Amino acid sequence: MSDVNRARAQRLLGAQQLDAVVVSKPESFTWATGAPAGVAAFFRRAGAAMALIPTAASAPLAAVCTELFAAPARAALGPAQVHTHPDWVETADIRPWLDTDLGAAELVERAFSKASRPVGFERPAAFDARQAFLALGDLLKARGLSRARIGLDLDFWPVADFELLKAVLPRVQWRDASQVLGQIKAVKSPAEIARLTQAALIAEAGMHHALAAVHEGIHRDAIAAAWREGVALETQRLGVTLSGQWEYTTVGPLPWAGGACLQRGDVLKFDVGCVVQGYSSDSGRTYTLGPARPRTREIMAALSDAFSAGLEVLKPGHLMREVHARATQAMQRAGFSRFSRGHFGHSLGHDTFCEVPPFLSAQADEPLEAGMVLAFETPFYVDGEGGFIIEDQFLITAQGAQAAWSLPRELGCLPL
Repeated sequence: MSDVNRARAQRLLGAQQLDAVVVSKPESFTWATGAPAGVAAFFRRAGAAMALIPTAASAPLAAVCTELFAAPARAALGPAQVHTHPDWVETADIRPWLDTDLGAAELVERAFSKASRPVGFERPAAFDARQAFLALGDLLKARGLSRARIGLDLDFWPVADFELLKAVLPRVQWRDASQVLGQIKAVKSPAEIARLTQAALIAEAGMHHALAAVHEGIHRDAIAAAWREGVALETQRLGVTLSGQWEYTTVGPLPWAGGACLQRGDVLKFDVGCVVQGYSSDSGRTYTLGPARPRTREIMAALSDAFSAGLEVLKPGHLMREVHARATQAMQRAGFSRFSRGHFGHSLGHDTFCEVPPFLSAQADEPLEAGMVLAFETPFYVDGEGGFIIEDQFLITAQGAQAAWSLPRELGCLPL
């Protein structure tokens, strides 16, 4: 099922005077269609799979994909909405004649004839982007969009692929729709919210398991392994299969130095996420082993004030840049007068990385809206003292921001 909010897309695309958008990034294809992009998308080249999102919410979604992965796309969108092109994988469907005495070669020939395969047909080495773009042209013609203003996710497209697209379909007015697509995606569907929430809760279960394993002298890698073990136990309990997980666990005074063993007074920082059906959570906490050192307390007190200041405006009625301004000002009031963080968080969604636009940055004029799922964070990496983070995944509602995790945000003091 598509996760596109068609009414939102109609409003935002219409404001950009676009007639439609075509997305080619594999993750965006799945977001738009609910179907897999297919193995040809592994090459990360435009054209392997493309989804058409018309601006008019009443017009059906459509797709161009390889023949091999046409079935799930047709099931999701309807047979008439899917155009195909060949890839390198040879296949044949002999199921209609399985009850006959014919040999395999003869059955395959029948299958090819039924599929109208011409004599001399040759498959491409991987996939032929020109054939894919011609199929897109057929789709656009059928929709009356051959000369339309159509947006692309150009932040994904390789230059060579875009140049070929323009050569194959020169009458279309191609526009960059990368930013507006990010705005459309920023408000999540109920299914997307459920995936992100589940991912966050699984990651938090891993946190409880990792914290229980901490002791003086434990290596960073062992702490990370304990978190992964806790995640595995929780997925087994729930009967869930993750599509990924990640952790940035740091130990000791040099957060970028790699592995270290945890010693008395050291800072232990967790920044972790689990991935459910391509949707990654993102949350983090900071602890010390035994009583915290004075500088550790000073840094965490400033980060905590910055988090509280930003959280006050992390709700509808405010712009994303206000969160950044509040957090920065709090750090400066605490004495860190030249502290500069590019962003204090980001949207979450189906992508190759957990951090996706829009960002909680000084330049972000986007309004906070109900239905957004954002990671809000106040991190600081201080060589000589440690890595620090307070980060929560929030669902933005009309009443404010709802955190996915229940773990306390303040600096945790772990027993020796």
